[in-house]
Order: sequence, then structure tokens, then C-alpha cells
Amino acid sequence: MREKKVSILGAKIELVSIPQNELKGLNTDMLLRFFYYEATFHNQAICIVRAKNNEVYTPLKYRKITEQIEQAVCKPVVLLLDGINYHERERLINQGVYFIISDKYAFLPTLIANVRANKKGKLPQKLIPAAQYLLLHYLLTDNEQEFTIKELQEIMPYNYLAISRAVINLEDCKLCQTSKDEAGTKHIRFVYPKREFLEKSQKYLSSPIKKVVFSDSLPKANFSISGINALSHYSHLNPEQYGSVAIWDRDFQVDAKYNEIEGNYRIEIWK
Repeated sequence: MREKKVSILGAKIELVSIPQNELKGLNTDMLLRFFYYEATFHNQAICIVRAKNNEVYTPLKYRKITEQIEQAVCKPVVLLLDGINYHERERLINQGVYFIISDKYAFLPTLIANVRANKKGKLPQKLIPAAQYLLLHYLLTDNEQEFTIKELQEIMPYNYLAISRAVINLEDCKLCQTSKDEAGTKHIRFVYPKREFLEKSQKYLSSPIKKVVFSDSLPKANFSISGINALSHYSHLNPEQYGSVAIWDRDFQVDAKYNEIEGNYRIEIWK
């Protein structure tokens, strides 16, 4: 049943209610607290949710709620809000929550960026980190050439939106193809043999290393072996004389023990 329309960037978007039997994976409490709508924004399927009974949640709670709904519906989730103050709006943005405030404001950075990029007709120059992660996963996976985003969520350290952005990035670089089945599930297919795929992807690859620092000792953190030492672990190469490790930049805590010149450990801070 067609419910209503909302305006995003001046475009009128029609909302269609999603039946509860199509919201498998959400508990009864979630189903009772929100209205769920399907919509299409510039050929991108999205799920718009609106709280019932004027209930209001913290930005952190909204982030957890939208992530849970994304897992169930396998598409970007956008909050429909009547109005919030500037401070709360900034907190939602910091949490990465997509939202629309009636006709006044929309925070949909990835969706809007994709629309603007398509209008300009510009092809990406580099792969974003999540796309490069997906590329490497395909190269290291035996036989598999086709995936769904839900399958990729189980093996990648990214949420639905990040994986969707990665797939769009790879598709824009003509490194993969996508299609939807009758149920609306998107399938990502890598059509080139792996050696040819690697050759075609070379010009889009970039180093994941954001910065390199050194230290005489390592604190307790989620470090991984990197560089030549990682290669030596899987081959007959001799390891380097110092420890070489990598860590995700969001997990790295800077303190006085690190310097940019020398130390027993070379620490790569990864994007």
C-alpha cells in the first residue's frame, strides 16, 4: 500500500509500507516500535523507518537500531524525523546515522555522492579501503566468483553500507558486475579470471598504510604481523631484523612511546 511521499534534495520519493512478513530477523519489539517503508532514491533501494508514538532515542541507540535493521533488510536504512535541534543532528552525523528531517535536511552522504558522481560521469581513480579488502578476499578465495552482500557481511569487518559502497566502487571501476534476482537480492560477480582481474585492478590499488611509527615495545592491542615478516611466515623468505606489525587506525592509541625514526618495532597504521 502506498503511504506517503517525502522530499530528498527536492525530489519527491514515494514510500511503500513493508509487510511484517518481509522483515524477518527483527524481533517483535522492533516491529512494534517503528513504521517500515521501501523507497527508491536515484535507482538505489533504501529502507526508511519512522518511530511510532513520537518515541525519541539517543544517537548511539539510533545507530544500533539502524545497523540491526540493515542486517534484516539488506539495504541502506534512513531515519525519517519530524525535527531535531542542531546539537542532536550533529551527534547523529557523528554516529554515521542516515536521516531525513521532513523537507528541510537530509544526511545521506554516500547516496548523494553516488548521484553526483554519476551526474558528472567521473570514474573513480582509486579503490576505497573496503573495496580493496573485497578485491583481496576474492583473489584469496578458491573457486567462488559470486557473492551477496549478506554473505560478505559474515566475512568482512564492515557493515552493510560500507560493503554497498565497496561494491559500487568496484562496479564503477568495471571490476565486478551486479544483478538482482526475483527476490530483489543483489548478486556481485567477478567475471575475470583472477590473474587478469589482478592485472586490471593494478591502476586502482593504493597502499593501506596511513602512517608508519616505531617503538621499542608493543602495548597490548590488536596488532597483526605485516610487511616482509608476514611474507616470511608463509614462505621461505627470511624475516626482517625488527618486528613489523600493522593496526587499524581506529584502534591505534598514540602516546609518547612512539616515534617516527627508529625502534625495535615498525608499526604500520592502516586505513
